[in-house]
Amino acid sequence: MVGLLQTATLLLAAVGSVVAVPSSRSKGKPKSVVTHVGSQGAILSGGVHTKDLLFVSGTTPSVNGTIPEGIEAQTAAVINNIAAILEEAGTSWENALKTTVYLASMDDFSAMNGVYGSLLPNPKPARTTIQAGKLPGNFSIEIEAVVALPRSSRC
Repeated sequence: MVGLLQTATLLLAAVGSVVAVPSSRSKGKPKSVVTHVGSQGAILSGGVHTKDLLFVSGTTPSVNGTIPEGIEAQTAAVINNIAAILEEAGTSWENALKTTVYLASMDDFSAMNGVYGSLLPNPKPARTTIQAGKLPGNFSIEIEAVVALPRSSRC
């Protein structure tokens, strides 16, 4: 365990030092390798992309400050909210690689799965679904995603 922790620490230190080195081609302030998309609040960004990948934060079903009733409507709202972030980043659900679905209750799995299956294109991204116990704002669902960026959208 200690060896693994030391290896991970060294790896993170090495990655951090590589990212922190400014490009010799740039003059003045180096261009960031990270682009933030979606809403940018005090505690998180809706999404962040770098080169080939977009990481979408856990997204909730809030629509203009209101929460739809029921797991089906909340699932659709989350998928649509993520779609807006994907569009802003120049990608779409067709390029989704992985999602993680957090449910307040696993009793909602079947209903969520029906909406998820009907709204996301085939083939579906890899997915993990877990019961989170309690989600912020008393939402029934939260979804995060990792999505590939087409060549024309890359940083």
